[in-house]
Amino acid sequence: MRRTLGTYSMDFWELFLRETLQNSWDAATGDRPVHFCIDGWRLTTAQLQNLRLLLPGADLDAPELRVLTVTDTGTRGLGGPTRADRVGEDDPRDFVDLVRNVGRHPDKGFAGGTYGYGKAVLFEASNIGTVVMFTRVRTTTGVQCRLIGMSLTDPYRAERRQYTGRHWWGVPDNAVGVEPVTGPTAERMARALGLTRLPEDSTGTSIMVIAPRTEQERLAEVIAVMADTATRYAWANVVAQGNHGPGLRLQFTSDGSRIDLPDPGTDARLRYFVEAHRYCRAVFQGAAEDHPWPWTVQEIVGSRPEQRLGVLAWRTYRAGDSGNHARPPAEIALLRRPGLVVEYRTVAADPFGHAISGVFIADPELDEDFARAEPPTHDRWQPRLAQRQRYARNPVSQALQRIDRIFKERRAGNGTAPTTEAVTGVSRLANVLGALLDSQAGGTDSRIPVGQANPVPHPPSNASGTPAPPAGTPTPGTGSNGQQQGPPGQGRRPRSARGLTLNFHPRARPALLADGSRAVEFDIDLTGNPGAPLTLTAQPLVAVADGTPEPADETTPVNVVHWRDRDSGILTPGPRLTLTAETSEHWTVTLTQPADAAVTVRVSQEEVGPQ
Repeated sequence: MRRTLGTYSMDFWELFLRETLQNSWDAATGDRPVHFCIDGWRLTTAQLQNLRLLLPGADLDAPELRVLTVTDTGTRGLGGPTRADRVGEDDPRDFVDLVRNVGRHPDKGFAGGTYGYGKAVLFEASNIGTVVMFTRVRTTTGVQCRLIGMSLTDPYRAERRQYTGRHWWGVPDNAVGVEPVTGPTAERMARALGLTRLPEDSTGTSIMVIAPRTEQERLAEVIAVMADTATRYAWANVVAQGNHGPGLRLQFTSDGSRIDLPDPGTDARLRYFVEAHRYCRAVFQGAAEDHPWPWTVQEIVGSRPEQRLGVLAWRTYRAGDSGNHARPPAEIALLRRPGLVVEYRTVAADPFGHAISGVFIADPELDEDFARAEPPTHDRWQPRLAQRQRYARNPVSQALQRIDRIFKERRAGNGTAPTTEAVTGVSRLANVLGALLDSQAGGTDSRIPVGQANPVPHPPSNASGTPAPPAGTPTPGTGSNGQQQGPPGQGRRPRSARGLTLNFHPRARPALLADGSRAVEFDIDLTGNPGAPLTLTAQPLVAVADGTPEPADETTPVNVVHWRDRDSGILTPGPRLTLTAETSEHWTVTLTQPADAAVTVRVSQEEVGPQ
């Protein structure tokens, strides 16, 4: 029974949470949300005495015995016959699958968790391999309560007989050894043990793990880990979907203190997954909503036969928006019909150092194929498990390959992009926005603001990007009559009325200041004669990948350090540079570079009045 779980790479308590939650969700009645609770506490003296009465012979000698309970309501409970040899063809199998049998009956299907496998974590979670199960179910004769204790030890011999190591406590029965306690007696005994989560008018199940396998003082930490795992694993069912409320409610307590759970819709780690999930569901519902930049929503289509394998929605964003990460995450959450995350699949990193979050939902028509690809722990898709004769090509394998290819090709197409370690936020953003300007006249992208007083806003870097034109001048790259002047990407020289041309070189360069702090440099070349003295003023802008660059302020301070004459090396401190007919043509403006923001610069011109 212990081997049925196979191997797993996650923390045991994460596995415990996933397995128990999967089983609870699989038992949902559908007419109300599933309420899933995990509680940990130290038994009172009375509760410990009652437990010893119920489980004579169990190892319950610890003076301060702790327990961990898993309770679900809005579920059907452990119904069906209590004896495996009495299960009819159409009878529910929940009780016998959890209490009597090992493994999974073929009729169980792949809807979600399977008690025959998942119960192994219950015994593994207990230092003494012992649990108490209390359930309330609806039968043909009305509502029935059932209470039974169960323990799992190594096989052993006694009085020349071989025993399996499975033990039950309940009502003695000559045929099967033990049957569950039922009726009002089961209700009273459950409450005497502290199993009070299951309201009297609700069906569901409450399972008590005796002596959880962790140090007593660390049980609160274990429950906190499970609370975090539940939020990350079940967010798709926790948030409201369309006109329907949430299908799942979670609650975790330790010694009576409730653990606060984040709202997935606003949580920094999960909010983009939630939004991606909404876009995917819209496609399945045939009412795909418009998705704004920078979202990408696409159907993943397989071959042999040609069919939709699922829907993928994803986007990039500043890594800082997802919490503290040594490297920007690049993850696609894989889901199928039950709505629980199977795996966060790592994809090729963004070439510009941004984070990637997205969701892939398998097509409901292929749900059984994707379910077959899951091992007993339901924590990944293994295509070799999903081989079916009805397809020439494995749909699970195709889906994973196509998802991986999308991000590999995206990265390969930007092979010259700087690495995450070697570049600051400004050049990452510069490349992203610059790619949007490659086929346009400079400064015409709607995300780059046009200021007043003959400003020259400089879009972040790319190989051919240029500054936006001064206000009131012809669009760069065209003559006054709108005719194109030269090939695209060349001749983008915004001219002022005075005949001075500012040529912006947007390939930003990281730099270090004398005090060791980070900075960034932009080159600007001048051609033509200003006619009269002019002053150039550099204004820092804080830019983000999913918004319009805005002037820096006290929340994200950016300073213009100096202008540098690239011919003589002379520095002009501050944001203002006065030009005359004798001024050098080659300049660099240097700005401080915050660690958590991307910056660009806008340059405005104004004449110097008479002195």
